[in-house]
Amino acid sequence: MSGIDLRLKKIFKDKKNIVISALDHVMEYGDQPGIEDAGVAIKNCLKTDALLLPRFMLKRYWDLLESTGAPVPVVRINWSSSFYYPLDYREGNTIIATTVEEAVEAGADAVICSLFLEEDNNQLRETINVEIFSEVVRQKEILGIPLIGECYVVEHKDRTGEELHQKVKRVSRVMAELGADLVKTFFTGDKFHEVVENTPVPVLTIGAEKLNSDLEVLTKAYNSTMQGARGIIFGRNIFMAENPSALVDALNSVINENVSPEKAAGKYNLK
Repeated sequence: MSGIDLRLKKIFKDKKNIVISALDHVMEYGDQPGIEDAGVAIKNCLKTDALLLPRFMLKRYWDLLESTGAPVPVVRINWSSSFYYPLDYREGNTIIATTVEEAVEAGADAVICSLFLEEDNNQLRETINVEIFSEVVRQKEILGIPLIGECYVVEHKDRTGEELHQKVKRVSRVMAELGADLVKTFFTGDKFHEVVENTPVPVLTIGAEKLNSDLEVLTKAYNSTMQGARGIIFGRNIFMAENPSALVDALNSVINENVSPEKAAGKYNLK
């Protein structure tokens, strides 16, 4: 067993599927509703299994994550221009903003890094992005820290469902073969099991856009795990919920106990 195996075990906590939330939006979006007060946002997510954070948010609020059973801190490594939505940047230029060593110093037990591929036939930028992702892999292997590879399709609204599915399937596999220990990616519907089957590491699905109701959130999580996902990484759909604590309980019922989204919503008085 390696350090990576041990730390992955701590994230899953003997659960089949896990609930992770994401508060790393402000590192890439600038202003983000729901995270104006990072301390409050963290407290809203304390029932999750892990929490995505920028390094300095973790350094400022480490004491909220010190108790037994608190979420495992996962620090974001990269900054990418295509995530800077306030100015609608589209190109996936990426840098290492935080090294894995710096993330570990801050208290991280895992890290996350994006890999942008297949964008406008820009082969030079794509090669540089792979070089950056591979450097993160080298760093995390030396320190024994699990890496979540993030397959975010910036242009997902401009693609057909099948185009999105095929890109997710390809890029998720590439990240696994480059060294990701987990993959975070889009849920692509009834064929999502093909992504899972083609990816030799656990796959987690993202919330992407803010959904309209707790029931929609529960349904997306349920459908994801029914297709083979090992859990979900939902940001705004958890920390901006009316009752985040109850929603996390309901999510665990849905993805680990096979409770229907409707019954879970009813049990926890969610809408």
